[in-house]
Amino acid sequence: MMNNYQPYPLKLYIQDLFRAKNTENKYIYEIFGLTFKNIMIHGVITSIYNTTNITTNIELSDATGSVQIYYDSTKSNINTSPAILKDLYHGFSEATRAGNDNVPIMSTLLDRIAKNPFNFVEGDYLSVVGDIFLDDKSVRMVSAFECLKTSVERDIVWMEELKYLYEKFYLCNNNK
Repeated sequence: MMNNYQPYPLKLYIQDLFRAKNTENKYIYEIFGLTFKNIMIHGVITSIYNTTNITTNIELSDATGSVQIYYDSTKSNINTSPAILKDLYHGFSEATRAGNDNVPIMSTLLDRIAKNPFNFVEGDYLSVVGDIFLDDKSVRMVSAFECLKTSVERDIVWMEELKYLYEKFYLCNNNK
């Protein structure tokens, strides 16, 4: 079993999810002489489908290609536990009954904390952290554990970051 892989998500263009080579460990991949488990990609949502209360499928595209993403919001590390939400709702109801002047502010904050995990739509820019996995037809997909809505400005910065990483680290490392 390979334990010698990058501990942080490797930032990649979508096309390189498909170019990465399998290793003897089915969860570890290799590209540019780097072994990795987690990836970070960024792009625009071109399709959203099979959405339930906690899961959704997304097609994400960047300038190099498209990939299907499966996102289970319960696996996200940015979720608030049901016990904490219950306490927050209880505190909010007590503040409302007491006539607390901060109720409107509390209401706004509670709405943001308890928001829909899928606060994105087709055409939105999305940053995704996850793992490569194979679907039942052996097609590479991404199992996401974090999907964060971003902006076109962040997309421009992302493309500049990747250009720098590829030129200064990834492609140089491959030629050693």
